[in-house]
Amino acid sequence: MKYIIIPLDFSLTSLNAAHYAAEMYKTKEDVTLILYHFYNHANEKETAQKYLKSLQQELIGLGCKVKIELDSGEKFIERLAAFAFAKKAFMIVMGIKEKSTAIQRFSGSNVLLMCEQEICPILIIPENAVYTGISNALITSELRFVEETPSLLTLKNVLGYFKPAIHVLNVDPDHYISPTEKYNKEKEKMEALLVEFDPSFYFMNLYDFHEAVEALSKSQNIDMIAIAPKYHNFFGKLFKTLHTKKLLYNNKVPVLAIHE
Repeated sequence: MKYIIIPLDFSLTSLNAAHYAAEMYKTKEDVTLILYHFYNHANEKETAQKYLKSLQQELIGLGCKVKIELDSGEKFIERLAAFAFAKKAFMIVMGIKEKSTAIQRFSGSNVLLMCEQEICPILIIPENAVYTGISNALITSELRFVEETPSLLTLKNVLGYFKPAIHVLNVDPDHYISPTEKYNKEKEKMEALLVEFDPSFYFMNLYDFHEAVEALSKSQNIDMIAIAPKYHNFFGKLFKTLHTKKLLYNNKVPVLAIHE
């Protein structure tokens, strides 16, 4: 059984993430959604449990397998990470909003902190995203030292449910007309590793990484953007700099963050 954890603070952003995940996995018999709520005070538990059970019944009605989990302690991120590790979670799905309020505990910085835990893939859902299927997925890649890695295997496992067309994007301001022989050799390796998805490759000679991602996302109707450390060194800075807002807050489609 694959467990997908959905942290909830009952904000519209987190509830939308729950519905997005439910639509993604409602026909998958080997997937169980876990609605996870972290509370600070004991007197919150009973009310939270009622809300969770209500949402559980709603999502079960869509055809999902759903469990609930209430947790408490001193630090939300540490508790969530420990729970995900113990459950060997397949994925955590979290909503994000550009301007989070105090009640939206799981939006903004906590999403980014969770991504740094390196427990499992994190699917980050923009606040107004509506699931309409995953037909096209974008992978950013440096196309250097391409090989089968845990992150690539995880990515293939996630996308294997949906079998989308994969679009591999390489951004380098030094590209001129066509990629060099070095890039072509790495392209051939990745093409073989992703053969079941029949990947397409794009080489853009832009200085602005986000501009390239946005342009390709629009032109190819991208439904999900996947970033893994092996395929873009930008990932190392992603959750610690202002690049975060540009890629996550301003992006219109979900971003899947995968670690080694």
